[in-house]
Amino acid sequence: MWDARFAEICRRHPDLVAVYESGRGRLGFLLRQTLVPLDAERMEWLVETRGVARRLIGDLRAAGFTGGTVVLQWLPIHDVARIVARWIRRWDGDPARRSRLLSVVERRLTDERFLASRTRHARGAAEPVASAMPSQDDSPVESKPVPTIGAVIDQAGLDALKAWYAAMAPCWLAIQPVRRRRLVLQTHVWLADLALADPVGGPARALAELGPDGSLARALHRLVSNDDPVAWNGWIDGVRDELARALERPLAQRTQLWARSLFFIPYRAAASRRPVARAPLEPATWTTTPRRAKMEA
Repeated sequence: MWDARFAEICRRHPDLVAVYESGRGRLGFLLRQTLVPLDAERMEWLVETRGVARRLIGDLRAAGFTGGTVVLQWLPIHDVARIVARWIRRWDGDPARRSRLLSVVERRLTDERFLASRTRHARGAAEPVASAMPSQDDSPVESKPVPTIGAVIDQAGLDALKAWYAAMAPCWLAIQPVRRRRLVLQTHVWLADLALADPVGGPARALAELGPDGSLARALHRLVSNDDPVAWNGWIDGVRDELARALERPLAQRTQLWARSLFFIPYRAAASRRPVARAPLEPATWTTTPRRAKMEA
């Protein structure tokens, strides 16, 4: 069970945001790290959260805590929602960060419920939507299968896409270096304005603007005009080529997952590296050996 002395231990861990306790004395830790890591960052995220959890649990054990523990970052979003709704919040170290993390949970659940309703409507079925209501058990309950996001995107589905993009904002804004972040965000703006504003005709119009002198290339080159444009040409050309392949997908394959993947194309592109200047080689000089010189004499 929770003891007042545990609060002092929690204060020693800056990556701990909040602690929840179940009716059976199990503690749930909400850490500062994101609840929805990108695939490319998952390994680093897992190492970081494991290190935080190991140190925190070790200190609590040393202080006499013997109950079970769970890290909310490692749970499905539905289980996180159940815990924060059902369990008692025993310690609140950073209310602002907690609010931001849980707003991501709420947006994700809203997104999934919307997509589930669209999928059921399209299929004419009456499948139950996975509920975010808390379980009576204190441990995470096996979630119902989340409906697929394979439904073809339509005008109404753009609202869900916007909510997803807003939830991913911390990832977009953390891109380094700054030049690459500006290029990625400019590409996102271009996608939103041209390719996705009209889910039916937009991709074809975007394809027509993907040439070397198209609107995307011009916008990106303007961002590197004060830098080394040659160093970024490869990055820009690679992004244009990948976008062209993705935008050529037929209408039946333009799903929510497809739309989200468009934003990851520039995000995955590595930052350009300037070529390393090398000193020119000195011209080779030939010398005659003494023996050869004697023979020539």
